[in-house]
Amino acid sequence: MLTLGAAMASRHGGAVPLAGLALGGLLMAALLTAQGSLGLRPPLGDGGTLTEVAPAYLSARSRVTLAVILALAMVGWNGFNVGLGGASLATVTGLPGPLGALALGALVFAVSFASPRLGNRISILTTLCAIALVAFCVSRLSPSSTPVTLSGVDSSTAIAADIAALGGYIAVFAVRAPDFTHGLARRRDLAWCVGLLVVPALCVAIAGIGIWLRTGNSDVVAVLAQSEGIAAYGNLFVTLAVFTPALTTTYSGALAIRSVLPRVAPAWGMLAVAVLGGFLAVARFDTYLLPWLAILAAVLPPLIVPMATEAVRRRRGLPARIVPAWTWMPAGAVATILTALGFLAAPVAGLLLAAALTTAAHTRRASSRSL
Repeated sequence: MLTLGAAMASRHGGAVPLAGLALGGLLMAALLTAQGSLGLRPPLGDGGTLTEVAPAYLSARSRVTLAVILALAMVGWNGFNVGLGGASLATVTGLPGPLGALALGALVFAVSFASPRLGNRISILTTLCAIALVAFCVSRLSPSSTPVTLSGVDSSTAIAADIAALGGYIAVFAVRAPDFTHGLARRRDLAWCVGLLVVPALCVAIAGIGIWLRTGNSDVVAVLAQSEGIAAYGNLFVTLAVFTPALTTTYSGALAIRSVLPRVAPAWGMLAVAVLGGFLAVARFDTYLLPWLAILAAVLPPLIVPMATEAVRRRRGLPARIVPAWTWMPAGAVATILTALGFLAAPVAGLLLAAALTTAAHTRRASSRSL
């Protein structure tokens, strides 16, 4: 999120409008809440992980399509995290940049086979490092002006792009939200989980905006490398902070691959994610954050609209229906094409199209029943 905040500031050329941050935060919360509700215990939800509840909502073909998208997304996030952390590792150790990425990627892959207990300990350590990184950057690189503006005259398209970037950042996690909410007993528990994710994320993004205002550079690694007296510490924090997210991508990516190719062993799935992500990391895929988030925001969130709508129907006692593929796949495709054409608000348009198609699906069903 530090990198995202800095990239947003770079796009605006200064402070970021509060409207984009606030609406983007609301979109993050809405996506997480809508999909996360599926994991709540009955009668509030279905009480299962995404893998467990998906067959009740999606056709076999839709599930395969979703698994392919998630697998590709995990490869992309692996490339982003390993690329960012590898660049920091190279700065600390003096290694060439590509070797830093390959070394970190190999270490992440090796730790993927560690016991759950060791993995949890590593996650705690790296999370603490991430918190330390934010505090470190804010204290040493705080700007003289406010990072958020209330009176900016940015176009609505630019603000929509900020909303899309925040939605893209959370897109994969939102789709897989039932994996983290299954077993929760109350909506209040879900609200706490969403709040504890969204609020700190926005705070870290604002810290990233401050870094850009202080330095004029959206490359966090370069900023820390050029900050006299603190470069080694800052880049070490970056390397450690991205370790757990990178570790998660190998595990989740392997699961997604096995959903498409059940005969593939978990180790081979993790290797595939690590190797493909390694190529992206060497190419410094992390420097393409905003385009990457725009693609994620275009492809994945449209699925949440019809799934959440169907879940609400079922909670009201209406008969269960399989979510039609045409309520979300065309929306994702259109949003992706518009994104490729440079339309910054394309992900928002994709969500609106998914909402319209979902409404049309339920209207058609109601008309069929009345005949």
